[in-house]
Parts: sequence; C-alpha cells; structure tokens
Amino acid sequence: MYCKQKLWNLLTICRKAGKMQMGLEPAKDALLHQTAAGLLLAADASENTKKEAAFFSAKAGVPLLELPFTKFEMGQAVGRASAVFAVCDAGFFRRMQALTRENSGENA
Repeated sequence: MYCKQKLWNLLTICRKAGKMQMGLEPAKDALLHQTAAGLLLAADASENTKKEAAFFSAKAGVPLLELPFTKFEMGQAVGRASAVFAVCDAGFFRRMQALTRENSGENA
C-alpha cells in the first residue's frame, strides 16, 4: 500500500511538472516527436486501447507500464480520466517502474 501511495504522489508531481501527456492521441504525438520516455496504461483500459498502446510503444521503442490504478483513479491523481498517458521524463518513468515493481511485490 505504501508504494502505491508513492506512485500516486509521483503521478501528481509529474503532471504538475508538465512532463505528462494525457490521452491516447497526445501520447501518440509524444511518441511521434520522440519526447516520451514511456507510456502508462490504466488497469481498466479496454483491450483495443491496450493493443493500440502496445503497438505504438513498440513502434517507438519505449516501454509500456500498466499501473495499479483505474481510469477514474488516474483522473483523481492527474486531473483527467484517461486510459493512456505518456511520461516525457526518463527519471520520472524509471521511478514509476520501480514503484510498480515494489507494489506488485507487496501484493504477492
């Protein structure tokens, strides 16, 4: 639970720092312009959205990270409910990956 709260806080800071593109189309634009360090995917994203995000992240060569938050929870954290987000800072994205791994270890 502690890691999930840290991840929530990091998402909020990332958005406030202007290092996040919210929504599938803005995320695809960030991938196209090579500004995205990675893509975030909400836990309850549709299968079609998951496939599309996986395709575009693989095409751009950036990692895709599924978060333990729903679209609604993501909306509470960053101010906009969406299933896909692009993180445009490598440091933020690496920390999110580490916290997600820690969170999955806590739930095991």
